[in-house]
Amino acid sequence: MKRHLLALLALSSSFFAIPALAQDGSTLATASASQRSNEQAEQVIGVGLGYGTRYFGGETDWHGTVFGEANFSNGVFLSTRDGVGYRFLNNNAGFSAAASVGASGWRKESYGKNDTRNRLTGMGDVDPRVQANLFLNYDMGPFHVNTAVHQTLADRRGTSVDVTGRYDLLSSKTDLVELSGGFSYANKTEMGTFFGVSNAQSASSGNAAYTPKAGIAGTGVGVSWRHAITQNWVSTVSANVTRLGDAAADSPLSERRTNSGIGATIGYRF
Repeated sequence: MKRHLLALLALSSSFFAIPALAQDGSTLATASASQRSNEQAEQVIGVGLGYGTRYFGGETDWHGTVFGEANFSNGVFLSTRDGVGYRFLNNNAGFSAAASVGASGWRKESYGKNDTRNRLTGMGDVDPRVQANLFLNYDMGPFHVNTAVHQTLADRRGTSVDVTGRYDLLSSKTDLVELSGGFSYANKTEMGTFFGVSNAQSASSGNAAYTPKAGIAGTGVGVSWRHAITQNWVSTVSANVTRLGDAAADSPLSERRTNSGIGATIGYRF
């Protein structure tokens, strides 16, 4: 499942990024392959459990996930979060950059299930597509800014831009506590994919036809605590709140404008 903010808004996933130990540093490595330096070369596999909804308006439930990463000192990475990519700028005056190819966000009709009405019934599934990603990061002490541009390929051509800021409240050899906040911008195609209702979908689902404009899909804030249990085992506990932007919130598919989730993962580093 895609992990950029728009996917969090559309699917309300409560799973956060992979925790891992820095190989040579005194603190825990950054969560995402696209944000690492080449010196943080390591492999991680793990499982996660989260409580929340997959979609705004769906039922709240427990969801499981499996994750994995392989990060190499030559800049190549393979990640269930960021796809298959390459870090081509490595910590130059605080800046780093990477590019990758992975899967876009998706949505199933069953995600809209709740106690009253499933608004996604008759809407059809949103299938994943190949997606190109470009990442630009800036790190200055405890402050971090991460920007990601996602371009869906093939027949959909949706574009989104995620901007996230992080602040290290606590950073030690065994613990990293971070506050985060960000927003996601989506073009008209991307907004229409997850929040729009075509005339055909209106006829089959009973939802009013709706064509959202490009704009801020949503905003989010979160907190996470990563803990190195041993040299190999690392856990994380996290919580987040996301809020839809106006165009997304006005969609007949959106029952709740604000949603929250909690999650925990454990990973093995080798």
